[in-house]
Amino acid sequence: MDERGEQDAGLRMGEAAAPEPRPYEREDDLATALASLEPGAWRQLFQEHHQRVYNYAYLRTGNTADAEDIAANVFVEAVKGIDRFQYRGAPVAAWLFRIAHNETVDHLKRRRRTATTSLENPEAVDELLARDDIGQAEDWRDVREAMGTLKPEYRDVLMLRLVEGQNVAETAALLGKTEGAVKVMQMRALRALRTRLDR
Repeated sequence: MDERGEQDAGLRMGEAAAPEPRPYEREDDLATALASLEPGAWRQLFQEHHQRVYNYAYLRTGNTADAEDIAANVFVEAVKGIDRFQYRGAPVAAWLFRIAHNETVDHLKRRRRTATTSLENPEAVDELLARDDIGQAEDWRDVREAMGTLKPEYRDVLMLRLVEGQNVAETAALLGKTEGAVKVMQMRALRALRTRLDR
C-alpha cells in the first residue's frame, strides 16, 4: 500500500464529500424516528457519525481493523438498544458516542491494552496539535510522552474536544460529566500538558 493509501486507511478526517440531505433537522424528531426504526433516520445517523465513531476508535486503539470493527459494532448496538434510549435534550450523537466509548473500552480490555497505546501513533498526535496551538514547535515524541502521562480522563477530554471536535454537551454526555465539569477538565488537561511540555 502506498503512502496515500496508508493515510486513507488510518485516521480519515475532513474528507471532502457532497453534503447529504438531512431530513431530520431537530434532534427530537431524529430520536423519535430512530425509535420507530425509520430507515431514513438510521441512514442519516450513520452518514453523519460513522466516520467520527471510526476516528474516535482509531485514536483510542491505533489500529485500523480494530477501529472498523468497533465502528460497525457501535451501530449494531445502537439498533439493539434504541428501545431503551430516552431523549432528554442532549444530542443523539452523545448517546451514540457513549456506546462507542463503551465498545472501545471493552475492546481494549479484551486485548489487555491501555488507552495510551494509540498516543504512540504520530498521526493521532498530529491531529491533536493541528487543532490547538500548544506545542506546535515541540517535538512529536515529547508530545506523545506528555500525553501518555496525563490522567485517563484528561486524555479522553482532549481527544474528544480537540481531536474529534465534539462540543461540550456531547463530551459531557459521553463522559458522564456536567458541561461545567468538562470545561474545567479541559482547562486542567491543557494546563497539565503544557506543564509537561515545558519540562
